[in-house]
Amino acid sequence: MIVTVLIVLLMGMFDAAMAINVRMALRSAVAEAGYVAAQNPANDSGIRNRVRTELNWLQPPVTDAMITIARSQCNTNTPQARIEIRYPFRPLFFNIGPLGNLTLNSETTVPLIGGC
Repeated sequence: MIVTVLIVLLMGMFDAAMAINVRMALRSAVAEAGYVAAQNPANDSGIRNRVRTELNWLQPPVTDAMITIARSQCNTNTPQARIEIRYPFRPLFFNIGPLGNLTLNSETTVPLIGGC
């Protein structure tokens, strides 16, 4: 009985560690994309490529539909870009019910140094 509980606990810890790892990778990728957006505000493909490059190890791979790029109006005092990624995380062991449909996300807002 105790062995069963320990195995289930270990599997849960493994899934939690994987989710934390993916969440940290998303955060890092969005930060890198924010740097690209601040330098080259009109380069959507460069921003998306940066995210995909940072997350090329994820399965399923990151697609353009998972990456959102939104810009503020150019006539504001400080034009900004908001970059968000929403990634469907599938736990390895507890892939049932509500635990099987987790969406991890990360976003950043950066000033557009290069203008609009």
